[in-house]
Amino acid sequence: MSILYTVLQQKYDITGKNSLKYFAKTKSSGVTDFKSLCREISDSSSINKGDIMAVLDGCIRIMSRALSDGKIVRLGEFGSFQIGLSSEGALSEKAFNSSKITKAKILFRPGEDLTQMLTGLTYQKIKTK
Repeated sequence: MSILYTVLQQKYDITGKNSLKYFAKTKSSGVTDFKSLCREISDSSSINKGDIMAVLDGCIRIMSRALSDGKIVRLGEFGSFQIGLSSEGALSEKAFNSSKITKAKILFRPGEDLTQMLTGLTYQKIKTK
């Protein structure tokens, strides 16, 4: 199946001229929730859905703890997770302190298999409403 997208006009200000350009924006074709994912894994293996759910719940709990300790979490070919920060700027390093940090986020770097999947994608433009 193709990745669905629409085309939207947005400000493009890299040159400082406030020009308007058109850009692609993805549109979801649906959602695969946690239970559905566990069911699909169970259907293609000999492990029951409840055991898969328990393992993934445990993985999320341990990942959360490791990330909050400042660790990178590497999950093999799935990819790696790390905390990233956004902050306000300061005029000097001495003037910077943790109060300038505005947000923490989780960064995900996909593994080789997921990255390779991106090279084979096809795209389908849909009309906006």
